[in-house]
Formats: sequence, C-alpha cells, structure tokens
Amino acid sequence: MVFATWFGSETLLGASSEFIDKGFLGVIEDPFGAALCLILIGLFCARKLYRLNLLTFGDFYRLRYNRSVELVASFFLVISYFGWIAAQMVALGIILNLITGISLTNGIIGGALVVVVYTYMGGMWSVSITDFMQTIMIIIGLIFVTVSLIIQLPITQVFHNLSPDFFQLIPKSRAGSVEWINYFALWITIGLGSIPQQDVFQRVMSSKSEQVAVYASL
Repeated sequence: MVFATWFGSETLLGASSEFIDKGFLGVIEDPFGAALCLILIGLFCARKLYRLNLLTFGDFYRLRYNRSVELVASFFLVISYFGWIAAQMVALGIILNLITGISLTNGIIGGALVVVVYTYMGGMWSVSITDFMQTIMIIIGLIFVTVSLIIQLPITQVFHNLSPDFFQLIPKSRAGSVEWINYFALWITIGLGSIPQQDVFQRVMSSKSEQVAVYASL
C-alpha cells in the first residue's frame, strides 16, 4: 500500500519521461527523494507516531502545540495535495485515453469518481485492497515491458546510445553553487517535505503493529 501510494502513475509516467531526457539527475526528486522520505519515516518517525494513536496529522500538531497551530497546519496540508493529486488524476486520464480512446477530460473525471466512490464506501480498507492490486499490476507490467524491450533491443545497444553522464547521481564537479543548491532542493522537496503528510501518517497509523509500520516504510 505504501509502495502504490508513493510510486504510482505519476512516477511511472512522469519520472520515466524525465529519466529518458535527463538520466538520474532528472529523477532525484521522484523516485529517489520519495524513497529517502520513506526511509526517514521508517527509521525515525513510524514507531513514535504509531504509539500516539491519532487520526490525522492535525491531531499531532494540536497535541504538540495547540488548536491554532492544528488549524493552520491542516490548511496548508490540504492545499499542498492539489498538485500531487492532480498529477495522478492526469496520469490516470492519459492511461484511460490511450487504452479506451475516451477524451483526456472524461478520463480524469471518470478516474476521480471511481477513486472517490470506493474510498467513501470502504475507507482505508478499500484503499489498501486497490493499492495492493495496483502494486501487483505495476510490478508485473514493468517485468513484461523489460523482457519485451530486451527481446527487441539488446541491452548493450541501449547502453551504447546513452550519454556518458546518463547515470551520474551528483552534479559535475565544475557545477556552480546554484546547481548544487537546486540539487539539494530536489532531495529534500519530497524527502523532507512529505514527512508531515496525511497519506504517510494514515498508512503508519493503519498498520497492524508498529513493527509493520516501520518495515513497510523501509
């Protein structure tokens, strides 16, 4: 469920396109920064949050500070989701458009309605079931695509056509301070910025035990 939430359609479609154009440096924010966020949660946050037995991250701010901080934090938590959710809905709409031929707008609206309905009917349990199935489909699909591409095009030929710095994980040594600041920002945007988020919090709190909450994130 954590995997499906963190590495869903926006990662498969958006990050893969960036990877083709820019190599590893194009996907530092997602999925590398996103993976960093889950590791930090598993190591430092999951166990402590689970023991608090809260319902929302806003409850944590009220417990730690006061009601005013809870309201302000909750407001910004809500608006911070618009871009992220929009990216997933657009990606879903693109997939439906390619598979069924319906318009992108109708695909987005239809996908959104399905998600809202099953979440409303079953809460986190229905989300966990659909996420579980989604993860299986993603993994099987990636394996199928990988095998198909290897059959069509030898790996040696693929590597031969890549630029020399395609797999470079850090900026070049001659990069200026601005490039390094931007690089650092890519790591922490999701790596740190998504730690105090409701979706991570929900999955930690709905785990069977604190051990599951930790191991699932890792």
